[in-house]
Amino acid sequence: MGSASIALAGEAMAKTAEDNFRIEVWDREEQGLSETISRSPDSTVSQAAWQAAIRRRPGMLLIHYNSRHVMEKILTPGEVTIPPQTIIAGSVHAGLDVALGDLREWHVLRAWCRSCSHHATVKPAGLIKRYGKGALFSSVERALFCTSCDRGGPVRLEIHKLPRN
Repeated sequence: MGSASIALAGEAMAKTAEDNFRIEVWDREEQGLSETISRSPDSTVSQAAWQAAIRRRPGMLLIHYNSRHVMEKILTPGEVTIPPQTIIAGSVHAGLDVALGDLREWHVLRAWCRSCSHHATVKPAGLIKRYGKGALFSSVERALFCTSCDRGGPVRLEIHKLPRN
């Protein structure tokens, strides 16, 4: 599984009911937040992201939250393999990218502009048609632009489940 959303350390994110589950990467002393790997309204998606984060973030302190409650905390085994210069503005896509083809029919995407916080629903089928099933979120995020602000982006994609009928 991949990143449901990437947040910058200290970045203001919209607080919604959909932000129940999140996975954060902290420094070993638990003094500084390096990145938020995943935010999801779905426990199953969050558990899959947790397992992927353990495998793909060796030597890092991971904390899995349900709202403010710490569900799991682990210093992952192994040595840190991501050099500090790979972390650009708090975003690390290495090894945690989601391909558009990994999305299911019950997923809906929300695009957030990091400049003006404008957000809009994006149809996965439209992105797949334009970029292909193998396109990774990191590539698609760089190609998208905000239609609301003068700056045009950058854009962050989030995965959400369609509401049940």
